[in-house]
Amino acid sequence: MRNLVPLSPTLYLPPQDRLLLGKPLATALDTADPEAWVDLDRRIPSATARRRGVGPLRSLLRERHADGHGSVDWAAAPRWDEEAHDVTWSRFPPAEAETALVLCHDRWQAREAALAFAPGRPALLPLLLVRCADSRPRVRERARRVLGTALDGPGTAAAELVPLALRLSLRPHGGWALERVLAAAEPLPSALPSRLCASPLARVRILGARLSLERGLLTPAGLTELALTAPDRAVRHLCTGALLARVSAGDPARLLDPLLAAPSAVARSSAVTALHRAGRGGEAAFHLADPSARVRSAARLVLRLEGQDTQDLYRALCADPVAPGLSPGALFGLAESGAPDAAALLRPLAAHPEGRVRAAALAALRMRDAVSPDELMAAMDDPHPPVVRTARTALVPYVLLVPEEWLTALVAPGRPRHVRRSGLRLLCAHSLALRKRVLAALEEDEDPEVAHEAQRARYEPLPPAGSSG
Repeated sequence: MRNLVPLSPTLYLPPQDRLLLGKPLATALDTADPEAWVDLDRRIPSATARRRGVGPLRSLLRERHADGHGSVDWAAAPRWDEEAHDVTWSRFPPAEAETALVLCHDRWQAREAALAFAPGRPALLPLLLVRCADSRPRVRERARRVLGTALDGPGTAAAELVPLALRLSLRPHGGWALERVLAAAEPLPSALPSRLCASPLARVRILGARLSLERGLLTPAGLTELALTAPDRAVRHLCTGALLARVSAGDPARLLDPLLAAPSAVARSSAVTALHRAGRGGEAAFHLADPSARVRSAARLVLRLEGQDTQDLYRALCADPVAPGLSPGALFGLAESGAPDAAALLRPLAAHPEGRVRAAALAALRMRDAVSPDELMAAMDDPHPPVVRTARTALVPYVLLVPEEWLTALVAPGRPRHVRRSGLRLLCAHSLALRKRVLAALEEDEDPEVAHEAQRARYEPLPPAGSSG
């Protein structure tokens, strides 16, 4: 086996330490990432802070562990000299790295002094943007004058500053820089929306989407991608609305097709509603059995505008009580449509070969108040857990009317787990006295949920005699 070459110890240096060692900004941090500049503006003040000649805890720890293996000594960093009323530069004029450090200094006088060395250095433009949102008015106003002159000059890549300006607009005084950069960056590049919507902050992503929409930077394909995949609901809603606004009569570009198949029910319902305006209202019939009640409601509305009877369409969908592949949404839609014969069509479907259809039929019958406690009790023996859960939920209001022997049999050992656990829920909705009697022998049950409930019931005190409990 080949011996590995031993490696010498390495030490990761944060951006502010690299700048103190004289590294240029391009190698000290990721200059294309707005968060890197914001983070740098947070780190340097804490490293340069001096109060009564004593540095903060972080600086003291760094100096204590300086051992000559790459650590830096922040005692040598530029500072504000109160007597000379100037910065203690290591050289004059200061280099780019030293100017960047002082532009983020803890002392506002030092930040203001460093602005005099920013003109003519494009690498410092991002830090000029940061200083345009400074908390000190004198620093802020001078930085804005310097930035305005730089943006008016030739060859300034103002478009590269838009992501950082948008990020800084969240600060109390950050709006000016965004407006100024946008004015100088016209026309904005088409690749800008992808950078704006990639921010780790939701507020920045939302602002980026709004800016992209206002400036017309998003193509239909880009709008569709954001409407379907954006992590923020606000961005998805903005892009969905903008995409629907572009739908013309007949929808020749088929802009609605991706939205009609979107995972979001909000996007699907909006697209279904737009079918009528696009002259494709008849296609709403394909969404009558959608899993979402919101989409089904939109489909029924569109079809009524097209002059079609949605009740007849639902009857056709639910006519065969053993039809394979029947969508549960069709059963819910039939109950929602208000058809007078809905219960008669739904009851045979409660015996459908597919468990999901049986569960939907039971829930739809409950929506129409057309299911009896006897039918619900019979459904508690169904082998499909969703059917049992639906029946159990519907039985809770009648739990005091069902026979106690039947409740006891539901939680008996040997019954399927989903039946026992649903029976346990019903038993918990009954009186504590019955729960104590039934669960007394089940404290060592193999089902941990049944055993836990039995042990809890054992120690739960009975209500006082004569109380309603």
